[in-house]
Amino acid sequence: MTPPLASRPLLVALAGNPNTGKTSIFNRLSGARAKVANYPGVTVERRQGRLTLPSGAKVALVDVPGCYSLTARSAEEEVAHAALTGGYDDPPADVVVIVADASNLPRNLYFVLQVLELGRPTVVALNMMDVARDHGLAIDVARLERELGVPVIPVVATTGEGLPSLVMAIESLGRATPPVPRTPPLLTSDRAVLDTVAEALRTANRPATAGECLWLLTSEPTHITSLPDTARDAIARVRTQLDAEAEQVGTSRLPFNRRVIVARYAEVDRLVAEAVSRTGPAAPDWTTRIDRVLTHPRWGLALFVLAMSVVFQAIFTWAEPLMGLVERGSQATAAAIGTALPDGVLKELLVQGLLAGVGNVLVFLPQILLLFLAITLLEDTGYMARAAVLLDRVMRRVGLHGRAFVPLLSSFACASPGIMAARTIEAPRDRLVTTLVAPFMSCSARLPVYTMVIGAVFASAPPVLGVLSVGGLVVTAMYFLGIAAAFGTAWLLKRTVLQAPTPPLLVELPTYKLPAPRSVLIALWSRAKVFVTQTGRTIVTLSVILWALMAYPRVEPPAAADAHEAARYQLEHSAAGTLGHAVEPLIAPLGFDWRIGIGLIGSFAAREVLVSTLGQVYGVGSEIDAESVVLREALLRDIHPETGRPRFSPLVGLALMVFFVLAMQCLATVAIVRRETGTWKWPLVMIVYMNGLAWVAALVTYQGGRLLGFA
Repeated sequence: MTPPLASRPLLVALAGNPNTGKTSIFNRLSGARAKVANYPGVTVERRQGRLTLPSGAKVALVDVPGCYSLTARSAEEEVAHAALTGGYDDPPADVVVIVADASNLPRNLYFVLQVLELGRPTVVALNMMDVARDHGLAIDVARLERELGVPVIPVVATTGEGLPSLVMAIESLGRATPPVPRTPPLLTSDRAVLDTVAEALRTANRPATAGECLWLLTSEPTHITSLPDTARDAIARVRTQLDAEAEQVGTSRLPFNRRVIVARYAEVDRLVAEAVSRTGPAAPDWTTRIDRVLTHPRWGLALFVLAMSVVFQAIFTWAEPLMGLVERGSQATAAAIGTALPDGVLKELLVQGLLAGVGNVLVFLPQILLLFLAITLLEDTGYMARAAVLLDRVMRRVGLHGRAFVPLLSSFACASPGIMAARTIEAPRDRLVTTLVAPFMSCSARLPVYTMVIGAVFASAPPVLGVLSVGGLVVTAMYFLGIAAAFGTAWLLKRTVLQAPTPPLLVELPTYKLPAPRSVLIALWSRAKVFVTQTGRTIVTLSVILWALMAYPRVEPPAAADAHEAARYQLEHSAAGTLGHAVEPLIAPLGFDWRIGIGLIGSFAAREVLVSTLGQVYGVGSEIDAESVVLREALLRDIHPETGRPRFSPLVGLALMVFFVLAMQCLATVAIVRRETGTWKWPLVMIVYMNGLAWVAALVTYQGGRLLGFA
């Protein structure tokens, strides 16, 4: 049961079209006090924050998914409607803040009218007033306010202009009587249809606003199933009559849902004519000029590839000094604790298990933050939509929908949210193809593996052309290998088991904007917190478990063995060593030995665990210089007795990276695919296909390299 308003914070929902600056306003109002989760039972992200009003009253702020309509034909639209009217165990929003783009009112007012039809206390935040002025537009805010019947507050989210007035409007509406819901100027016969539905809802003690009636009539039929039998049957009869009418009238009359849309847009046109005027010529349209280059069929794609290459170079090169600093700090902490504690199980557990895991979480945080920074800047500037249009031409050739670009790009950070983002693709087969290929994108969990390998076997290579680091080029190659594997798999699926035509891409191209530094910093902070708390928890837990597997059962080393030999003997005869030797025949053709086998077993829980695993496998009993990179030095010190060369050669490292690019090693991703597809069939297909492809590709890399003389 929903608690009364007096005993809970005021619930304020921020709603609006995509690209209106809604999230920027959310960040301005809530600061860094936001938390991110999913709506219960729905793979759509929700962001919640807190706000304290001037009176001291507490506000729970919810960032509603951006959508162009409340007609629930996608997950975002369904969630937006539920967030405003009550759903997922939440009460209806006490106040709705609609963020509208002042420079594009004709598009935004349609959504505004839909919300006003629900009858919730509403305030319109007219954002991007500076852009509207640059476009030579003057908006009569007072006139628009009278016409809509709700407060209209001009704001500029990037500078904070108007936000104090918006907060005051929220406070005044918080205890106000809900307004009279608007009704589209419908025909008399259509008003009678609404009256029938409203009467059915009133008998069921449900809200009977025009917006709710229209939502039940024009959304998916499944949305009426939660109503009591009498109301459900009455509304089902009305829907059946409207469907029959649409089939009978042919082209002489529009169907009911089209008539509602036309009525709303007629009202939008009237409002724009009343409240918007042009005061002068628009400022130079820099967006159009820039798009002539950035969306050019050839130059645009070349610039996109160049931009991605710069990002990957930066991730590898710029993060290196910070990673070294974090690593030295972790080593110093472990050394200090090791000195303070007496030898024994507790010291081994803390230094080799717990602290090793923590260190291997923090050391890769600089790289991951750089990756998230690049993605955030691409989104906030408006370039992300252009990239989707550019790549649509490429992706359609392999059977991917243009909207798949955002899920695939999100998967560079983590495949789980990327797969969730595929819910925006309406065609089921296109959505499934995107879900199955998203894990090929090189997620942030693979970065530690790439960095470890490159630092060990490619760090001493001279720069290519005197400028480009070999490490950066190798990382770029790994990212593009993942993209090629994704595209190739999509091409195969769309021509075999998931054959279907790919629908056209419809996407809005927002104007270019300078990212708000505050919003960028908040986004980085939230992503860093998620990585450290969620991914870090997994790594640390598995590091401790792995330490136990390597430390037990205890065995007596040979009498003449020194400390290093004793540690190696213990490891080889431990439970982890037994597992490694068991898988060695399978991975030996790839150039991997039993030590890497231990790491591969652990990495199936989470890819990044490989680093902490090998750190323990190779670091036991070794003497480490404070300025050395522990794992890299240990890998290079492991000499093959027959060849006299390091076991971990550049060819082995390259084969290992190729394996990690293509293998399915993330249990969380498997669980998400199971949830999205509703069956174990596709997750199992993905596991078998990806790991089989990874094994074959690593085999070709290693054995082919040996044949070419690169052993």
